[in-house]
Amino acid sequence: MIHGVRKLVFTAALIIPLISSAQDKLMGLVVELDKSGKDSPLAGANVYWLGTTEGGSTGANGVFFVSRVAGKDKLVISFVGYRSDTITITDQSNIKVVLTPDNVLDEVTVKGWQPTSGLNYLEGINVIEMDEDELFKAACCNLSESFETNPSVDIAFTDAMTGTRQIQMLGLSGANVMTNVENMPGIRGIAANFGLGYIPGTWMNAIQVTKGVGSVANGYESIAGEINVELKKPQESERLYLNGYANQSGRTEVNLNVTERVGEKWATTTLLHGDMRPLENDMNDDGFLDFPIANQVNIVNRWIYKGENGWFGQFGVRALRDRKRGGELDYDEETDRNTTNRYGLEINADRYEAWSKIGHVFEGKPYKNIELQLSAMRHDMDSYFGRVDYEAEQSTLYGNLSYQSIFSSTQHKFKTGLSYLLDDYDEALDETPFSRTEHVLGSFFEYTYEYLEKFTLIAGARLDHNSLFNEFYFTPRLHLRYSPVESTVIRGSAGQGRRTASIIAENVGVLASSRRVLFENTTADVGYGFQQDVAWNFGLNVSHDFTINYREGILTFDVYHTDFSDQVILDLDRSPQEAVFSGLSGDSYSTSVQVQVDYELIKRLDVRLAWRWLDVMVDYSTGLLQKPLVPENRAFANLAYNTRNNWDIDFTVQWTGEQRIPNTLSNPANFRLSEESPSFFIMNTQVTKTLEKGWAVYLGIENLANYQQDGPIVAADQPFSPWFDSSLVWGPIFGRMAYVGFRYRVE
Repeated sequence: MIHGVRKLVFTAALIIPLISSAQDKLMGLVVELDKSGKDSPLAGANVYWLGTTEGGSTGANGVFFVSRVAGKDKLVISFVGYRSDTITITDQSNIKVVLTPDNVLDEVTVKGWQPTSGLNYLEGINVIEMDEDELFKAACCNLSESFETNPSVDIAFTDAMTGTRQIQMLGLSGANVMTNVENMPGIRGIAANFGLGYIPGTWMNAIQVTKGVGSVANGYESIAGEINVELKKPQESERLYLNGYANQSGRTEVNLNVTERVGEKWATTTLLHGDMRPLENDMNDDGFLDFPIANQVNIVNRWIYKGENGWFGQFGVRALRDRKRGGELDYDEETDRNTTNRYGLEINADRYEAWSKIGHVFEGKPYKNIELQLSAMRHDMDSYFGRVDYEAEQSTLYGNLSYQSIFSSTQHKFKTGLSYLLDDYDEALDETPFSRTEHVLGSFFEYTYEYLEKFTLIAGARLDHNSLFNEFYFTPRLHLRYSPVESTVIRGSAGQGRRTASIIAENVGVLASSRRVLFENTTADVGYGFQQDVAWNFGLNVSHDFTINYREGILTFDVYHTDFSDQVILDLDRSPQEAVFSGLSGDSYSTSVQVQVDYELIKRLDVRLAWRWLDVMVDYSTGLLQKPLVPENRAFANLAYNTRNNWDIDFTVQWTGEQRIPNTLSNPANFRLSEESPSFFIMNTQVTKTLEKGWAVYLGIENLANYQQDGPIVAADQPFSPWFDSSLVWGPIFGRMAYVGFRYRVE
């Protein structure tokens, strides 16, 4: 075949110049080098004139013909899985281009300015990439603390006793966000609230945040968005990474990552994490611990295999033990448990996971691969809040078989496959059991069309059968990307998401109160008695690169609207003594508008400014109301400065607007709250010094201005009264917090 191709090129080289001079054409051949060093034609490579949409693609023999464009002499040749090349064309009539696979590094590329957290210019879906430099801007002890410098994701406390943080996106709780670990099920189910604290910051290599619906290949559960965490991998990790952290409240953490190669085809990474908070702290003098006394041990061991002929594999196991005890000062479980002496709580969790990825990339066709993902998880939680007991067990099995290839050329790509998900839950709230088992068998197909760098269309759909509800679900999704000029990209998305809500685990903060948990307006005879949450999400994103005073910047604007047709509602307004779960009977929607600017103000000083407006409304039993404890307005600013002598200085300030507080008018006068919270500022700062021989030290202060919510626990002096409630948290529950830490790397 190669001999025939050479003969074809030689013959064409004699004849085509005469024709091309008349018709102003350019002919070329695009190849790669095979294992023997011989030319191998690349079919479907994209060829176009830089700065235009004029071009074409190579045929089955790797040959292309393109018309010359007046004033253009730079020809770009690109192919999926290969490094693009740009050729200067003068008076040539035919050329040959040899492309190099991406995984071969034989040159250093110097990039211009770009933010440490931002959109991928060519990505068809609105995905915000957060790299390690972004994560290092704060202590980032775990995933829940990783978004302090990202204005797209909000962090809120679930209550004033457990110290648990949950995320919010587009004005919706974190349960509406699909949180994956390396594109497999991660934080969901009974881990919905506490699971963010189960992923240490030093384990993370990058985070991808998707606003709105994501790819159908990842499932149907994303409603407000997706968060995908990429852990440290053997092929890209340091041989040794050690991190230590301590703050003024006594919280101490140690992390150790070790990577080593085992032979030519195998490598392994072990990730170790341990933390403890042994001291009792009551910084607001309400008689309750601000944070539980806690300790956690967390370990991952993963292996990677890179074989011959395109075969690869990953395997890993993980074990977690997490213990928390909180409540009133001097609470003693042996003498106070199940009494009204003192109020206490305890949350104990054990989690075990195993996963694997096995795949094959077809030789000479990097766009064509097949992959099998498998994972298994067991999570046990034993907890009590005062005199309320909550126990939960979850077992999950997951499998995803996908095949990816092209139609005729790399302009037309597709991904298809089958998935299986088993969720088995066994819960008990006091003496009331809640159990459910779901088998979800699904199929998906996703088509991608790319026209140079101008236009991308991603259209996908899923068909799933859920055994719990005995129904088939069709889930369509569409993503569009259009670049009218080189500096501007417009993205649009529309699609449906659905999920089975684990309503107790997702709202465990209300258990830290005297509220009676009620279930009303039930719509199903399985699970908790409710149908799945179902919503449509529509989004528009516009990003524009600009230059001011020779400095580069990015302006981003987006608007997203989420409309629920089915939803389990938590109503805290009907009575301050009740937490009512009910099926939606009316409207429930969220509209989010955000403007963000990233700009290099001066050399090595990056500025990030953002403002967001939220309109989140729900039909409760008392009418259509703004969702409580969600601010309508937020503003954000981050300054990141890197000096010539390796000092990194970061400063973040966030302004949070007023939030509606659930109705407490029926409480005694001294236990009533205002209808709205005040607005407030939170400031954080960190200074990092990178030393020689792999060392770095950092010092930071959170809540620099020492702002605290006044009286975060209602009736704190009467914890067993009907008015006791620690779930109405709208601001910081502890004051200024200083911390120090170090990092040590061996590459």
